[in-house]
Amino acid sequence: MQQYDVVVIGGGPAGLAAAISAKENCECEVLILERENQLGGTLNQCIHNGFGKNIFSEDLTGPEFVQKFIDKVKKLGISYKLNTTVLNLSDNKEVNAVSAESGTFNIKAKAIILATGCRERPRGFLNLPGSRCAGIYTVGSAQKFVNVEGYMPGKEIVIIGTGDIALTMASRLALEGANVKAVVESKEFISATDKKLGAYLSNFNIPLKTNMKVTAIQGESRIEGVALVKLDKNEVIKGSEEYISCDTLLLSVDLYPDNELAKQSKILIDSLTGQIQLNEKLQTNKAGIFACGTVASGYDFSENVVRQSHSIGISTSQYVRDYTS
Repeated sequence: MQQYDVVVIGGGPAGLAAAISAKENCECEVLILERENQLGGTLNQCIHNGFGKNIFSEDLTGPEFVQKFIDKVKKLGISYKLNTTVLNLSDNKEVNAVSAESGTFNIKAKAIILATGCRERPRGFLNLPGSRCAGIYTVGSAQKFVNVEGYMPGKEIVIIGTGDIALTMASRLALEGANVKAVVESKEFISATDKKLGAYLSNFNIPLKTNMKVTAIQGESRIEGVALVKLDKNEVIKGSEEYISCDTLLLSVDLYPDNELAKQSKILIDSLTGQIQLNEKLQTNKAGIFACGTVASGYDFSENVVRQSHSIGISTSQYVRDYTS
């Protein structure tokens, strides 16, 4: 069985920052386990700038921002395994994982840091009517298609929701030549954390339809259009029906902590937010198992995530020092 002082599950900005902090504050062996084929997490698909101003005093893209942490990981000699999925995590801090390269293997650690991040909720969370035809994606999936894999999800696009990624992708798709026919929001205002993103819509002449919701999805093998109605205090206004033809519908669905591994390990989860609960020592209810990033604090700006994860790394290094003394 492989032995490490600290095992970090998740190689996004939170996991990288926590691993670096633990290594810098304790002469220990650190391993990062990442299920994707590269470190960096979802920031690899965030090719717009706006990252790093408060930490590096630079205006960086997502990949540029996270590369600084990857470079530090390599400089410090922190080990990492890519394309690796953690299957189980035991109370005695034993990790069971699998990868195409190594098959199934076990790792024993003195301390564990969970940095599994958030995931988009599925379509069912929106209770959308209509068939499950092709051409319906989350905005996060569309962002990966365009920015990482080089594919366009469609040509005539409607977006439901006004989260940060939705507004960013509306302009990104327009830049790539798509006809973004509407961004639909059931509330009176955009829900993006960064309100400046609302200007993207007017910059690209993308219609914003507030107080509206989708009542029907048309199409069999592929989506052909959506029917909308106007709302007044969540009540449908009669005669306000509208139809928009499209070949793609993107869903801006709420993010939810990726806490399945924590649940499986009987780590305490907040029933309302889904976030991993931490005690005054920044540990979970399992001694020596910590959590950082959005799985513990919810969606936040990357630089705030990095700062919180740095603190978790310090606490973890202290635990390892006490463990070995």
